[in-house]
Amino acid sequence: MKRTTQTIVLFIISILFLSSCRNDSKVITSFGYMNEKLEESISVTAVKNDVFKGILERNVEEDSTKYRPIFNRLNDAQKVSNEFYYYLESIKDSIYIGTLDNNDARSSFGKLVNSKYLDKHFFDTSKLTSEGEEFLLKIEEYKKGYEKSLGKGYGTVASMVTSRFRTKELMDYSGNIIPWLNFKFESFPAMVSIFNITQMQADIRLIEQELINSMNSGEFAKEFAMRNYTGIVRLDKGSYYPDERITGKIVMGRFDESVTPSNIVMNGRNLSNKYATEGAILVDFKASSPGEYPLGGYFTVMYDGTPVRVHYNSSYKVISRENVIEKVVYKTEYIDKPIYIDRPVAVKSTTKPKSTPKTETKPIIAKDAKTRKYYSKEDKTSLEIEGLVNSEKGKVTMLKTTLRQARVSALRTQDKKTFAVTSFKIKVPGLLTVYVEGDSFTADAIRTIDKAKPGQLVTIFDIKAVDQNGIRQGKVKEVKIDLKR
Repeated sequence: MKRTTQTIVLFIISILFLSSCRNDSKVITSFGYMNEKLEESISVTAVKNDVFKGILERNVEEDSTKYRPIFNRLNDAQKVSNEFYYYLESIKDSIYIGTLDNNDARSSFGKLVNSKYLDKHFFDTSKLTSEGEEFLLKIEEYKKGYEKSLGKGYGTVASMVTSRFRTKELMDYSGNIIPWLNFKFESFPAMVSIFNITQMQADIRLIEQELINSMNSGEFAKEFAMRNYTGIVRLDKGSYYPDERITGKIVMGRFDESVTPSNIVMNGRNLSNKYATEGAILVDFKASSPGEYPLGGYFTVMYDGTPVRVHYNSSYKVISRENVIEKVVYKTEYIDKPIYIDRPVAVKSTTKPKSTPKTETKPIIAKDAKTRKYYSKEDKTSLEIEGLVNSEKGKVTMLKTTLRQARVSALRTQDKKTFAVTSFKIKVPGLLTVYVEGDSFTADAIRTIDKAKPGQLVTIFDIKAVDQNGIRQGKVKEVKIDLKR
């Protein structure tokens, strides 16, 4: 901290001196020497980080259950750091190449006086160039990526990332509000800009050092103490029909995907470990007769090498198929084959529903069935309802960040009428299907989206849509999404 403060003070003094001696090669050379010293300091910090990471890695070998989640999180954070660090290094390289002559050494600090290269690279009269926009985007990606890798912990490190890479507008000595990128880099000598970027690289390695120190000092273990967890039952639906499969998850109150449950007991029955997944237990069994039933038990997770039992307690409902929406036949003008439409029908029959999957219940003919126009033989697709994600249908290319905030809707192609979506399912290859109530993505759905790998298609299907009167519509076509990072 003392060394960083001295660097900042020296930098401010040099800037003030530079304002009156902008073309003095001696001033620019002093920045060159400062930059060399700072780069040497970064190298020392990187070596220390490797040493302390090695200590953490040895802990993983001794107690994988306790330290593997911590080590994996560090690797994720370092991947984010290195990508940003070497991007900044490429910017520095381009400044040297764009300012010095071919035969000049990088230590020719006195020749790194003019600001032409970076002014042209980042700025275009009253707006930023695409490279300038990219520079700001890379900073935001670094902050968000680092925050994601940290998870629910390391508040000190998270605050360092936020404070040291803040890109809000700044005020100059005259009281003028200036965009951050212009304030830091516009019209400055090339050597000063190089020094500024090196300072950003130093911050990256210091933040990394703080993270490793926190991990080795046990901050992670304190943050995720398993004895404070409870089990929460999250079923895909609130009620089920007889013979229908009851599906969902039992998760911990402070969900952590790095922990895998074991020794699972549900309603007094031991379950195999195939029901255990990252940070959750899969729920999947057949519903019995109508009624309300308990769903409780416990499972075991490892904390600090010791098994800790986590209890859960909930319930679920099974409802009768009577007095619910049934298939109703309506006649049509243009085709012989009847159209089946969902609508509420009061069924007074006491006959129990058959459990054999092959047996089909005959549709009920509505007494008030009316002749309705649907489509002609010449236009079989006029009744099609398309699923939409952010108003796009079919196969869509979309950024992950865009999809997380997207809404699902439906559109009838015949008359361009839109419908509200009450629920849908999302599927990523290799992962469990996630059921979503409503028209926007839940936390579970977003976690599934984040796990999608490049080249995989995310499918939005089984979309349930209703009109303004709440009447269920027919089948809605699925949407396939090719995700970009």
